Amino acid sequence: MKELYSERLYLRPFRGSDQEDLFRLYGNAEVMAIRKIGTQSRTGSDRQLEIILDHWHRRGFGLWAVFDRKNGDFLGECGLREENMKGAEASREVELSYGLIPAGWGRGLATEAADLMICWGFEELGLPAIQAFARSDNAASLHILRKLGFIYESDFPEDGYRISRTCLKQVDWLKTAGKVPVR
Repeated sequence: MKELYSERLYLRPFRGSDQEDLFRLYGNAEVMAIRKIGTQSRTGSDRQLEIILDHWHRRGFGLWAVFDRKNGDFLGECGLREENMKGAEASREVELSYGLIPAGWGRGLATEAADLMICWGFEELGLPAIQAFARSDNAASLHILRKLGFIYESDFPEDGYRISRTCLKQVDWLKTAGKVPVR
């Protein structure tokens, strides 16, 4: 399986043996309070891992486990996934998702992981665009998305919250990254 590296992070696709690590993320009420799926029980977290692994199997891409490159500690997840989104105009779009345990907060690691994933999505997968969705009250996530070049498109209601839809098009990313188009 492919592995990705940045200055401070190491990413690899999730494995079936990652149940405990994923539960540290998905079972953390502080982390999941602002995530779409909410805090998960161990059973729910294990089910989410099955969904993650199935997505990789069906689509050849998905969510990656994020680790501290220096000490190997699990920090969270970041990746691209295709799913039906409520409020999305197209029925299938590729979405950026990321989330870190509190030990990874406040150091720019979510931005670093998301940037790595955007590069991978545009360069390796040749995606024309990447969507990102965040609760409109999640200022930290919306700040990261703006920093990465995502453009606000609209808000829509979902499960009692306002969700902000943003998009980063490959053509715009190429301009800011000074890269040549993927063919």
